[in-house]
Amino acid sequence: MSTESLLAEKAFDENQQLCYEPSTDLIDDQSQDFMIFMITGNPGLIKYYEPFLSTLHDLLSSPSASPSARFYICGNSLAGFGHSKGEMGEKPAQLKGLQDQINHLECLLFDQARIHRKAAAAREKPLKVILMGHSVGAYILLELIQRHRKQVEKLNEDFDLIGGILLFPTITHLAQSPQGMIYGRILHISHFPDIAGAIVNFLLALVPAVILYDIIKLVMRFPEHAARTSADFLKNPDGLRQALYLAKDELETINEDKWTEEVWGAATAPGNNYLDTANSNLVFFWGENDKFVANQTRDDLIRAKGFLTSIENKSLSKDWKPSMFIDNENIPHAFCLKHSETVAEKVKGWVDQIIKKHYCINDS
Repeated sequence: MSTESLLAEKAFDENQQLCYEPSTDLIDDQSQDFMIFMITGNPGLIKYYEPFLSTLHDLLSSPSASPSARFYICGNSLAGFGHSKGEMGEKPAQLKGLQDQINHLECLLFDQARIHRKAAAAREKPLKVILMGHSVGAYILLELIQRHRKQVEKLNEDFDLIGGILLFPTITHLAQSPQGMIYGRILHISHFPDIAGAIVNFLLALVPAVILYDIIKLVMRFPEHAARTSADFLKNPDGLRQALYLAKDELETINEDKWTEEVWGAATAPGNNYLDTANSNLVFFWGENDKFVANQTRDDLIRAKGFLTSIENKSLSKDWKPSMFIDNENIPHAFCLKHSETVAEKVKGWVDQIIKKHYCINDS
């Protein structure tokens, strides 16, 4: 089934969505559909992740941990980041906070799962979903696992949520990170998102998008996809306001570890039930010196919640604890700008391992 036929069933904004489907040549009675659902960081434009998701799809199209696996990858921009042309005198768009983003992504996840499950209904196999979140998207990922867990307990599950991959996660004490302390001072200024947004809109009003693209590409040395997405972001009258508003909410909200053992994995430790396996299949990929995550915050979480393993050892934790990796290749927090291929190769291995571990849990 084509991307167009799937999207026709739901009024998604195609400019704010990326979808990659498996080849129809792989469909048979033994094939199993997996959906990888990408949750972006801030600024929440999915187009920043196009090379990353495209490369990951190509890698997963090769033989995987499950020979009959078919991978469908999709992701959407965060709420409020769509390009708004607006009319003269029109009121600015209502800005979306972190809770709004969680609600938005929950609806999109369930809608995408229902659409794809309907397309695969003839094979009578439940859709299996792996969540993937970058930066604040990792925080949203953990929230979605918690919400899905409640749906499972109510027997309202639409799909099997079997794992999560958290890339450069900002999930606790964001304000204590190097960049968090800087942004905290700036965003504490009253109405700063509105003021900064108005100034940028005024300065860029007479700059054509194509010229802005060339400037960004030259000055920032961004690759084409990143320069074009950044130009679109800055030409959006509400883009910068939305990004700064969300950043302020992140700094105020992302503090103490708020998730229960059901999210962290203890609920699927030996001796407990196996309603869902997402929480026992969590993979964290931390930056070595991430400017948005204090090293102390990262190390405390690893000691308290995780199973630290080396990059060279690709096997996941054998018990319920999340597997945690620390980068040793100097990959920056914004990996999707210039390091998409490197991270996609790592994620491909983790996806294979999540699938293996999922079937191991359910067969035990």
